[in-house]
Amino acid sequence: MTMRAPTHVANLVRRGQWRIATFTIACVGLLLATAGLYASRAYEDRAMMLVAQSLAVAGEPALRFDDRTAMRALLEQMADRAQLAEVTITDRRGRQWMHFERPVRSVGGQVARQVARWLVPAAATTAFGDGEDTLGILAVRSNGRTLLQYAGWSLMSLVACLAVLAVVVRRYSRSVSRALVQPIDALATLTREIRENRAFDRRASGSSLREINALAEDFNAFLAELQAHQEMIRLSHAGLERANESLRAASLHDPLTRLPNRAYLFEHLANVVAECALTKRRAGLAFIDTDRFKEINDTYGHATGDRVLIELAERLRGSIRQSDFIARVGGDEFVVVLNPPDADVDAAHLTDRINRALEIPIRLPNGDLHLIGVSIGVAVYPDHADSVMTLIQAADDAMYRAKNAARVARSLPRSPESAGH
Repeated sequence: MTMRAPTHVANLVRRGQWRIATFTIACVGLLLATAGLYASRAYEDRAMMLVAQSLAVAGEPALRFDDRTAMRALLEQMADRAQLAEVTITDRRGRQWMHFERPVRSVGGQVARQVARWLVPAAATTAFGDGEDTLGILAVRSNGRTLLQYAGWSLMSLVACLAVLAVVVRRYSRSVSRALVQPIDALATLTREIRENRAFDRRASGSSLREINALAEDFNAFLAELQAHQEMIRLSHAGLERANESLRAASLHDPLTRLPNRAYLFEHLANVVAECALTKRRAGLAFIDTDRFKEINDTYGHATGDRVLIELAERLRGSIRQSDFIARVGGDEFVVVLNPPDADVDAAHLTDRINRALEIPIRLPNGDLHLIGVSIGVAVYPDHADSVMTLIQAADDAMYRAKNAARVARSLPRSPESAGH
């Protein structure tokens, strides 16, 4: 089914007012015209009857003495004054004695006579004589000018009424449009702005019309609910973001030492390697393993081992630069990523700083002092490896070589000079 094109409320109101007003004027005009024509017809019948009676009295001598000249002169005299169109006189035998017809000299006269024949089809008739001695019958017809004038004035009155109605309807339509259309347009504009800008804090203005005012109040209540839901969604989204950040932080950090874990290390190291590949710079990686940490767990228990790992993590964190990155990748294994430039020089400096930080023994929970030693292996990108995995593997191999070298050095017998010192 074909849908009609939407129209404006103002046009709809204006058309409705015009239709109602036009229908009302048409009905009232038709009623008044019908009543007026009926009154005019009755008036015309009575007027023609009076004219016929006057002519019968004045023309009786002419008919009695068969003086057609005198009768025609009388009819000529009375025709214009009494607005006569035709006069027919028959004698007592029923024969036409005289027929008088006023010539029509204009179109208006022809129209007037047609209107008279249509409204007053029968002629007004009267008898010559005193009623006992009838000399003849007189029949007269009007030229219709009175009826035509009435019809003209009625038409002009109707046109004048329509003109006044047009002015009144136009002014009233504007008033109604302002009262009805403006708040609807404002509500439509507000709805469009809210939809485009998601501005649920906006509110519709009130109106002098009860229905539109009720609509605005309901719309504002709906906006308030939407705003409340929007705020709940925003708070929920913020909570979810915080929860996601917490989960991400928990998933990327070691729960014991609070250092980044293995997953975070791989993510960070991948970015560092990609940046170095683009900028042709170098990066270093130090793999740190605690010496004889198993002995601490076996001797003092895992709780003490955890305290040692926490203290070791704090000392390692204090040994690196702010731009470097440290992560715990295993039970007692740590990795430091050295940001470029001069990664090889910084690696040597890092080893010295870590060794100095571990020269102070760690106090165990039972009061004992324990000296922690570490083995450090360093690899440089891209000198020793060209990817994340190979760089970690190269640093791990270097760490094991350092650990084995330290083990061999400890197993060698000390010289007498060394013993003396």
